[in-house]
Amino acid sequence: MNFNFIIEAQNLKKIYGQGEAKTFALNGVSFKVKQGEFLSIMGPSGCGKSTLMHIIGFLDYPTSGTYKFEGKSPNELTDSEISEIRNKKIGFIFQFFNLLPRTTVLENVKLPLVYTKLSNKEKQKRALQALEAVGMSHRLKFYPNQLSGGEQQRVAIARAIVNQPKVILADEPTGNLDSKSGQKVMEILQKLNEQGQTIILVTHEKYTSEMAERIIYLKDGEIIGEEGVHQRKFAKDGLVK
Repeated sequence: MNFNFIIEAQNLKKIYGQGEAKTFALNGVSFKVKQGEFLSIMGPSGCGKSTLMHIIGFLDYPTSGTYKFEGKSPNELTDSEISEIRNKKIGFIFQFFNLLPRTTVLENVKLPLVYTKLSNKEKQKRALQALEAVGMSHRLKFYPNQLSGGEQQRVAIARAIVNQPKVILADEPTGNLDSKSGQKVMEILQKLNEQGQTIILVTHEKYTSEMAERIIYLKDGEIIGEEGVHQRKFAKDGLVK
């Protein structure tokens, strides 16, 4: 089935607490994401970015409003179907890498393939291809503590793409990196997008957000603005500032 909009959010609200302690993490957020789009969700700490990312990735659910992935909302899906979406259709990249410390680079990347029906040979092939795509095929037998922060994040990207997901969710992927390593990570995300990958980037950094085709600005749980971005010079000219 062909979906023009892979993600649709309508009037999303997420409320924590009750009575006087009630807090709106999200307060009426609406947007759509096309297949192949590079969207940035930008705003300061505490604005609701991570809450929204968790809802998009089926790691949390809204208090009210509707969220649809490939035309279906969570209440139309079984628990096993939701688990399959999280494992096969969405690739997650986090600020702190979340690699298993006592597991080699290759085995870390193969982890999302554990629950697939692929042969061991195919799993190995997929993992090697993913590591090649991020320039880390020379570190297969290394452990995370033997890598720099930038290298760890590139391994995390390989892990995120190994299942060939429909969407990559990147939550502050450069937030724990120096500018040079951050630039390399953003170049990889740009290249993946140019190959047709849908990417949603959460960030508070203007220079990384400007890599996207479109930026949504969040503040206090609400969308306060939106703009298209046409500065696609990143790979050649360095970070847009």
